[in-house]
Amino acid sequence: MSIITQHFNQYKQFSRIHFVGIGGVSMSSLALILKQQGRTVTGSDSGDSPALAKLAAAGIPVFRNHAAENAAGCDLLVYTAAISDNNPELAYARENNVPIMERAVLLGYMMAEFKNSIAVSGTHGKTTVTSLLSSIFKMAQKDPTVLVGANLKAIGGNYCLGGSDFAIYEACEYVNSFHHFHPHCAVILNIDEDHLDFFKDLHAIQHSFQRFTDNIDPDGFLILNGDDENCSCIRNYYKGELLTFGLQESDICFGSAVSFQGGYPSFDIIYNKEPITHVSLKIPGRHNVLNALAAACVALRYGLNGQEIKAGLEAFTGADRRFEYKGTCNGAVVLDDYAHHPTEIRATLQSAKEAAERELYVVFQPHTFTRTYYLIDEFAAALSIADHTILTDIYAAREINKLGVNILNLRDRIPGARYVSRFEDIAALLKKELKKGDIVVLMGAGNVNRIADFLV
Repeated sequence: MSIITQHFNQYKQFSRIHFVGIGGVSMSSLALILKQQGRTVTGSDSGDSPALAKLAAAGIPVFRNHAAENAAGCDLLVYTAAISDNNPELAYARENNVPIMERAVLLGYMMAEFKNSIAVSGTHGKTTVTSLLSSIFKMAQKDPTVLVGANLKAIGGNYCLGGSDFAIYEACEYVNSFHHFHPHCAVILNIDEDHLDFFKDLHAIQHSFQRFTDNIDPDGFLILNGDDENCSCIRNYYKGELLTFGLQESDICFGSAVSFQGGYPSFDIIYNKEPITHVSLKIPGRHNVLNALAAACVALRYGLNGQEIKAGLEAFTGADRRFEYKGTCNGAVVLDDYAHHPTEIRATLQSAKEAAERELYVVFQPHTFTRTYYLIDEFAAALSIADHTILTDIYAAREINKLGVNILNLRDRIPGARYVSRFEDIAALLKKELKKGDIVVLMGAGNVNRIADFLV
């Protein structure tokens, strides 16, 4: 019996589970799955999250404060990395010898139940590729369990509990969370500098991804971006079955004859030098060609055919906050996008630029002080793709500003950029300036998407 199976069998004995910070996307999904499996689940969250209403509807009590008595009676306490070490519920669990488990550890144990677990990793694109895979496998009647970082219309939320031995989920590198996962198939989409509040540099990030591949099932395989230079360290390190995807003929799964219509790509999928199918995506951008090829490579390796892959890829119209259409203002198209890293911003704005009939506006809310500080020049270059850049305050998330970085430091690096603090004022400005044919992208991983409520 493997170590992970031993731990998993221990985890299965818990019947009353309490989640500290239950309102998060991943935490709420895990709580709902466990409730669906018949466990008694409770939680606490002092924030404001759309998931709280769904938890209440499922019969999961959620305390809107953090207090020791919230955890009374549980036989397992689950927490996230965002929870402070002096949280009273954590303190209660320690004082009363209640087992404590970090979210990623629990997810790793839950996914160990599935023979064919597919962990999607990478600095960018995890949510999109997890969504594409869920679309392909559901259209192919494989009935997968899915956990994804956004709401998907196809599964009615951000998770679904399937009835097969397939599970598809995101594997995040932050604080080495994905080191707790033991997938049958691991996907590495790309490796880039990010989370520099935790990682020392790019080399440390690459080392973390190498360590992640150590956990792949000996009978499993790795899907790797063969065109990403920073992924070459993985190719040289991993000794198991390796399949690459990309736009080069040397890749196992590559895209050929790529063309664009209004920013939306069409291309042929070639696998092991054999034509598989022709695909026309309903999500824009060259980066989504690579995302689709990654998903196709996984599906092909698991024996799905070209028709099933084509149907799944072409049925996908996007996840929440991924180039999401929100409506119009003065005839201008309003889009919402979760991009919060320069590489993601560049890809999104290039796609929007191709689609805009007139001018492109971006409203950007930086996410975390450390990311803004360490990548400020890259942010400035990427945001300069837009014709008009409007910046709002940095979304602190889990951080305190110890670096002295200021939004004006970014503004002054972008020609013509404007800083506006209040969302209502940004909306008023846009209402004055937007014209038919323009596109405005509300961009960032914080709450900048709320501006759409004032515009649309």
